[in-house]
Amino acid sequence: MEDYGRAIFLTGKRGVGKTTVCQAVAELARRRGHRPGGVITPALYDGHGAKVGFEAMDVGSGERWLLAHTDRELGGPRVGPYSFDPDGLTRALEVLEKAITTGCDLLMLDEIGPLELEQGQGFAPILDLLPVEGAMHTLIVVRPALLAQLLPHLKGPKLTVLSATKESRRKLPLQIVERLWEGNG
Repeated sequence: MEDYGRAIFLTGKRGVGKTTVCQAVAELARRRGHRPGGVITPALYDGHGAKVGFEAMDVGSGERWLLAHTDRELGGPRVGPYSFDPDGLTRALEVLEKAITTGCDLLMLDEIGPLELEQGQGFAPILDLLPVEGAMHTLIVVRPALLAQLLPHLKGPKLTVLSATKESRRKLPLQIVERLWEGNG
């Protein structure tokens, strides 16, 4: 019988703090001796507080690079106002594949959206590698409207869907870490 780690889909409205929750989960997991890996995508803002793009951040190393922007053509796919950097997407995929093959114990993927589920681009190739057999857990951010499309990629009895809200976002990191490693650290 195949054994898979636990999987959590983190969902919530735009701007509620899903990426901030992911960053806190990674830090808390590290403090507890776990090895998170994968990609988190913090937003970029202009000098007036308007969102103008996204960076990709390697959860393992903390390195950051441009992923998407609104005010320049980066040569990759487009979703809404965002132009994606093909080199940034390639680098993010390499980080995700390395996290899977080198055995982190928490694969973080922020976020699966229209680029993946409607265009088959971005992080879509990683979906074919899920679920990962063994003790690796998975935390995936997904837009609420796309959750039903993503669910077939990670089915199983250890799947949980959590919703971030302004009220829950401070408590969620601890709840997520405890749920992932309940009974074993």
